[in-house]
Amino acid sequence: MSDNRMRCRLVGLFSLLVVAAAPVSADGLLRPTLDSIRDARTVAVEGIPLLSGRLLAEFYAQRGDVLVWVDPVRISDLLDLAQRSVSEGFRPQDFHAESLRRLAAPGVLESLSGNARIAADLVLSDALARYVHHHRYGKLDPVAVDSKWHDRAPASSEVLLGAMNRALGGKDLATSLNAQFSRPFWYEDLKKALERYTAQASLAELSPLPAGSNLAQGGRHPRVAMLRERLARLDGAAVAKPSDADLFDTALHEAVVSFQRRSGLTADGVVGPSTLAALNGHGDETKAEQIRINLERMRWLYQDLPEDYVFVDVAAYKVHLARGASFVWSTRVIVGTPETQTPMFRDTMDHLVFNPTWTVPVSIQKKMGRVSGDYRLVDRRTGKRVAGGDARDHGRYRLVQAPGPKNALGRVKFMFPNRHAIYLHDTPGKAAFGRQARALSNGCVRVQDPLDLAEAILAQPNWDRSGIERVVERGQTRYVDLADTLPVLLYYLTAFADGDGKVGFRQDIYGRDGALRAAFASPVLRTRISFPELPVEGPSPDPEQLKRAPGTEPPDPPGPNTAVRLSRRGSAEPPDGEGTSATNGAEPEISTVDHSAASPAGRL
Repeated sequence: MSDNRMRCRLVGLFSLLVVAAAPVSADGLLRPTLDSIRDARTVAVEGIPLLSGRLLAEFYAQRGDVLVWVDPVRISDLLDLAQRSVSEGFRPQDFHAESLRRLAAPGVLESLSGNARIAADLVLSDALARYVHHHRYGKLDPVAVDSKWHDRAPASSEVLLGAMNRALGGKDLATSLNAQFSRPFWYEDLKKALERYTAQASLAELSPLPAGSNLAQGGRHPRVAMLRERLARLDGAAVAKPSDADLFDTALHEAVVSFQRRSGLTADGVVGPSTLAALNGHGDETKAEQIRINLERMRWLYQDLPEDYVFVDVAAYKVHLARGASFVWSTRVIVGTPETQTPMFRDTMDHLVFNPTWTVPVSIQKKMGRVSGDYRLVDRRTGKRVAGGDARDHGRYRLVQAPGPKNALGRVKFMFPNRHAIYLHDTPGKAAFGRQARALSNGCVRVQDPLDLAEAILAQPNWDRSGIERVVERGQTRYVDLADTLPVLLYYLTAFADGDGKVGFRQDIYGRDGALRAAFASPVLRTRISFPELPVEGPSPDPEQLKRAPGTEPPDPPGPNTAVRLSRRGSAEPPDGEGTSATNGAEPEISTVDHSAASPAGRL
């Protein structure tokens, strides 16, 4: 059944339930309605799409299946949050701002009953769910935008529901919500830049608001109508007009206060010289939109970051080590070509490998004939080294390059096991780091100063630069666990700002901005959300089988005196460049995207 037919069917069922049980209270109708939408892929109430029927069903179940929105003040607070969300790059209509504005009006909520009352409550709860989801995980599911080059687990229903309930349990909705969203410094820097661009770009085609005496609530002036129009452009929704267009009424006062707050101005509702200057700004809307979509990209991966992490800035050809609220170390990198792009995802670095071997990707191996003594052939069936085989027979043999100065991975690689077989590593070819554009690899990230990065990451007395160089000079492969695992964020960002909000716009080397811009401007009908499942009785699975995806090969057995394991890790090491890992799927009734087409292996 198509999404449209499903939506129509559910709305029809919704109406049928109401008509059949009209004498029953709204609360009595709520659970049957929620049960009817629980398993739908897409659902709309009175033409308004709901993000997830199951999420709302569980939300109301946790609250005793009663109507949630009974206080108009709470609805006004939610409306204010929706309007102020433009400072994060959203549009107020992403959170049903028009419906919120209507339902926040005095007496409207109390006048509703039956079908209309339940619909209003569901729309309000969906607005809250979207606000939490979009701010914590991003408006869009990156896998839905492009499953080949983006990767991220589904949003957690437990996190979403917990945040929604905590928000409603607090005295102030805005304080309760915003306290739950921890944002890294580089997101705040770009957000600061958007504030300047947003206040300018959306007003470019309008005539400036003329200077004059201050405008304030209760006053009447011909400039008030122009003020209302400019605020409507900024907020993305019309400001309610009184019968007297020149009257500065309460609704306009609230709109001015909202604008002043997100613009960093004194939120007194008075349009004086500073507020007038902000309102009269204008700029390049294309650049403002580029900032918005990059804020969206940042939201995809920034959840619950610790103080220390590795930040790969793909489009800027840089890698940074973050500690606290700053980048403490940076160097140049080489990233994937437009044909073999470096994907955008987040994983966890848990160990380094000094003097690594390199398993040659099949795409390269099948083009090779005779190979030098730097390589060895390994039978894929037995895992044993063989002599005299044809290296091009990639179905039978794996081709492995021994450690050494000519090894394609150089002297060290930084491992964060992931299904893309992507990692950071050294390279013997240093000349390419002098180029301005460095999209040259098969997908992995080559690091200009890898030993410095290793020293900074290990940060231990026994692993200073001299200690690392002694290990490298010995030529043996060594695996070294990190004392604490380290998140690795591989970001593709075409706009990035410094601490002063000054933006650098990068070339869209992979051509990803267009699709993201179109998706970000469209409404979101559903998203992937993971829900906890009941335990299944039966024997416990083999932990090693859980780690290995179907088709993943067992590790190379170490040759005599070729590898020394200096770590607490007992798990097997996947072949260099060939390891993949399974990705947890979402619930079948939630929109899912097949990841099978996005498993490039053996990247360099």
